[in-house]
Amino acid sequence: MTQDDGGSDGDRSELINQYTTYVDTTLNVSNRRMRNNRFYVLLLSGTLAVVSVLADTQIIEEVGLLLAGLLGLALCVLWYLSIVSYKQLNSGKYEVIQAMEEDLPAEPFADEWDVLDEGEDWWTYITHTRVERKIPGVLAVPYLLITIYAIIRLL
Repeated sequence: MTQDDGGSDGDRSELINQYTTYVDTTLNVSNRRMRNNRFYVLLLSGTLAVVSVLADTQIIEEVGLLLAGLLGLALCVLWYLSIVSYKQLNSGKYEVIQAMEEDLPAEPFADEWDVLDEGEDWWTYITHTRVERKIPGVLAVPYLLITIYAIIRLL
């Protein structure tokens, strides 16, 4: 996306409006991503609490534990894939934003990414996704243990 230096103020104003709108869509994706994470944390931790109470009161049998464990593991995988998908979408959006910035007087997103060494150096910046992807794995551990326990009890 290149614009002649002789572009009119109307063209520049239109580009700024498009840029602002597009940056807002990036913020909306990030908000959806946080809501998605909150949903999975509540669902998986709530399910663990219910399974724990049911197992403690012996209302749920080994088959139920096995199903709960497998369901929890499946949800953890889906959550992880969702995080990866949101990261890909955000990465694409930031590439488009940086291309749009080439025609603007300032390039704040490109400059910020340069300052952060493009997320390559952990001492400079640990990307949110790098941390975020670990959470489904941590929550998968109890579900894996439940699954293993149920299988052993069923054998």
